[in-house]
Amino acid sequence: MNMAKLPLLDKNVCNSPHIVILGAGGSKQTFPNGDANGKKLPLMNDLIEILGLAEILDKESIEYKNVNFEEIYSDLKNILKYQMLSKNIENRIYEYFKDMVIPNEPTIYDYLILSLREKDLIATFNWDPLLIQAYRRNIKIKKLPRPIFLHGNVGIGVCCEHKNISYIDAVCPTCNKPLSRVKLLYPIKQTNYSAEIKSEWYILENKLNVAYWFTIFGYGAPSTDVDAKNLMLKVWQNNPSRDLAEIEIIDIKPKDELKETWNSFIVRQHYGIYEDFFNSYLCRYPRRTCEALASATLMGNPWPENRFPKFNTLDELHKWIEPLLEDEIKYEVSKEPFSYMT
Repeated sequence: MNMAKLPLLDKNVCNSPHIVILGAGGSKQTFPNGDANGKKLPLMNDLIEILGLAEILDKESIEYKNVNFEEIYSDLKNILKYQMLSKNIENRIYEYFKDMVIPNEPTIYDYLILSLREKDLIATFNWDPLLIQAYRRNIKIKKLPRPIFLHGNVGIGVCCEHKNISYIDAVCPTCNKPLSRVKLLYPIKQTNYSAEIKSEWYILENKLNVAYWFTIFGYGAPSTDVDAKNLMLKVWQNNPSRDLAEIEIIDIKPKDELKETWNSFIVRQHYGIYEDFFNSYLCRYPRRTCEALASATLMGNPWPENRFPKFNTLDELHKWIEPLLEDEIKYEVSKEPFSYMT
């Protein structure tokens, strides 16, 4: 076997990243009853209804029934007389999402963030600020995975002059000026990401090129968004560990449909499909997904599961992962293998 194609292992610890792609279906599963105030998380097929956009589309005689919202926007953006309408739609979306508040109790987003390590990545297409809010309230847990925003987000801001991205309520560390909001909508039929979003895609490409796990959580890769899927596929196909890596799909759609959508990413039988996030590898082997996979497939030594229990408070959740964090510190200090591996 070509050793160059093996995942990055050191002292039985896997340093290859686990990448999670997060779509609107992931938000919907995380917040089925809406945010802390009951504000609904829309999908693309009900966004016009939930955000009350029908009135302004009807006024312009724009056909929207049974049409993907992003396709509608893409068409409007390419027609000069609808530029003001396009801007109005984006403002409506921004205002709807910006006031969303995460519930106090632990959510799937909290479990997702804490199931990964600093080497890993969460790349979201979602506009809502709830992932950022979950990240900020778990920040005391050191070395969390980096979140990036592939289609912008109401919770982040940018300094266009110095290309700095941070929380929307922060200031640019270079010029000390308040950050500006980022663009949310793009004409997806001919994707042309602005500079700050291009930097997010570069991060994804660099990580995906060496990833060992690739989880797709509630992202449907709509046919109208073919450029985004192709960008990821091009990098994934050049990943030297791809023949050994694993694809994980978390979605409520029929399994046959999901396999067909992501078939070009899958190698042989190296994939799993789950309806429920809590049945995924992320929850069965939190913070150790890559190690557990390597041990089972490369070393013939499957690990017993270490499932996340469901907790009522974040403090309980943080307490539960303490032994995992301690093992990570030991490895950093003395290269001592994780307890699972001893």
